[in-house]
Amino acid sequence: MAQRLQEAEKQLTEMRSGRESTPASESGGGAPTDQGFQPVVIPAHSTAATVEHLSPTRPPATNSTHHPSPLNTGASNTALQSCNGITSHMKQTPAARDARAMPQDSTLTDVSVDEHGEICYYGPTSAVHDPPQLDSPLSLATSATNVSVTSKADARSAVAAFARESATWEDFALGNASLETGIPRSVLAKLLHVHWAWVSPMFTWVYRPAFVRDMATGGRYYSEFLLTVICSHAAKYQDGEYADMLLARARRLLGNAIQEPSSIPTVQALLQLSARDLAQGSISRAWVYSGIAFRMASDLGLQHSGPDLRGMGAIDLEVRRRLFWSCYFWDKATSLYAGRLPAVTEVLHPDTLDLLDDSTDLDIWSPYYGNSLNLTKFTQNQYPPMRNYAVSTFVNSCKLSMIIHDIIMQLYYRRNRTNTEETIKDIKSRLDSWRENSPRHLKYDPDNLPTICPPPHIISQNLLYFTTIILTHRPFWSIPSYYKVCISASQSIEALVLLLESTFGLENITYLMGYCIYTGASAILEDAKRNKGPASQTLKTYLRALNAGMKTCPLLERSLQIIVKGLNRYPSSSSMSLSGHSQSQGVAEVDFNINAATANSYIPAFPYLGPDMSMDFCGSSYLGNQNPDSMSMLDCFPEMQTDFGELLYTHVD
Repeated sequence: MAQRLQEAEKQLTEMRSGRESTPASESGGGAPTDQGFQPVVIPAHSTAATVEHLSPTRPPATNSTHHPSPLNTGASNTALQSCNGITSHMKQTPAARDARAMPQDSTLTDVSVDEHGEICYYGPTSAVHDPPQLDSPLSLATSATNVSVTSKADARSAVAAFARESATWEDFALGNASLETGIPRSVLAKLLHVHWAWVSPMFTWVYRPAFVRDMATGGRYYSEFLLTVICSHAAKYQDGEYADMLLARARRLLGNAIQEPSSIPTVQALLQLSARDLAQGSISRAWVYSGIAFRMASDLGLQHSGPDLRGMGAIDLEVRRRLFWSCYFWDKATSLYAGRLPAVTEVLHPDTLDLLDDSTDLDIWSPYYGNSLNLTKFTQNQYPPMRNYAVSTFVNSCKLSMIIHDIIMQLYYRRNRTNTEETIKDIKSRLDSWRENSPRHLKYDPDNLPTICPPPHIISQNLLYFTTIILTHRPFWSIPSYYKVCISASQSIEALVLLLESTFGLENITYLMGYCIYTGASAILEDAKRNKGPASQTLKTYLRALNAGMKTCPLLERSLQIIVKGLNRYPSSSSMSLSGHSQSQGVAEVDFNINAATANSYIPAFPYLGPDMSMDFCGSSYLGNQNPDSMSMLDCFPEMQTDFGELLYTHVD
């Protein structure tokens, strides 16, 4: 290992020497000569992977009748070299040629290379961090050669070229993976299609071009563990006979993976294992898996993935940025269902959400795979062509998740409750701004929906938005105007669920869709108990959806039972309509009705309390004598703790 590290540093020194000896014009800014050396930026990961990525990797020669040949050598080299840090010209500023003239920034000093040659992150108080010295080969190389790309436009072009070429690797990659895993090639192809179409777009755990390339070549963004987890997660949609076998294999590979140094494929696999186990109802195990993934992501320094992280190619930065935001978004999703504090609290600069590769937005999304897969209610190939919009959906969802984080911390965290007029006004303003600035192709008006549902990840984002509206107003929903907002949001959720049902059915709804449905039910439960207006029919829609969704997401049974128990728990005759207050009512009377309605009507905001506990959902039988605060649990009934103050005078109609 020491020898490998020495060889890597020697290579970096030679590269730097080669740059300094390049006969380029230093004063006139002319173009380099034909003999000019083109520097290569070496990502600071393992030496073996470094050497592998010095030049474009090609699959071994294969029979062209079975596998399409990659692009021509010249185009292939150009695309891959651009993505891994090879510049097209040598014009450099004096500061770039003199690394000692460039100041060290905090990101560079916090990120270093460990004894395995892997990138690692240590904060300023660490006792094991040895920041790179200004005169070290690594520092000189990474500072003086900030030439992974010359501009964002160049980076975008390079990554787009790489993404296009990666498609030519897929046939070879599938054959290679089939030989490695023993899974039939046709099964792998179908399961991966299900993953890219149904699983990946919402959270974008895996960057497809890098994964496919390295699945073909054995590169650092692929592992058998990751592939097995991906296939196991996708198998629940159709190939049930493979699901158990793949899951057992994934758990066996997990034991080896977590003993190895942190890696991006292991983080990606753990996140998807977390998602799979959460859907199955194994909340504790899902929480632990995601926690390990978040720790590994921090260990890899994924929170430092901005352009100031020198020495990494455009593809490396794209993979790291996507994975960090996947962690951030998934953390908020699990926090909502588990009712626990978020674990990923550091937010990158918004610029990092400007992903370089948005090519999948233009792809046509298909719920089919040949004649062997049809996840719609239509006959084969009757679903009309629709754009995927996976990247814009993911980016917009991440922006919404930042607002969700603040809702959790400011309205539902017992120790940090700031239920003030200013707080809710700020959150409402941000939600309105988010909705207004959302791309038009992602916004669906519940009062003007199409006849055919868009891809599920797009409808999921709309469901999550209206769910967020309810979560924002729930602590105050005993105030009539706020309660009306919750009712309206619940009706919007129902309209979207009916659209989803008409096209895809409800058997394959995701955990996140299920939580949105549960939250919608929480808003109209009281009206439904009194058979008021359309609330009863809305609740029937929600119960039908949760019941159907249990087929692939058994976790939803818990939500369904909580709602049913809430319906049968108390008679509703003693509670008044929350929308029937008048301006003549006094504050004392309003306070009385707040307490009465809260005690009689509501179900938990977060369904982590099982339906088999005590009738009042107080948590005593679940937590024993332990303080919920010590377990970082969120308040399931924030409306009971809210100090309404002047809100009552301002909003009582």
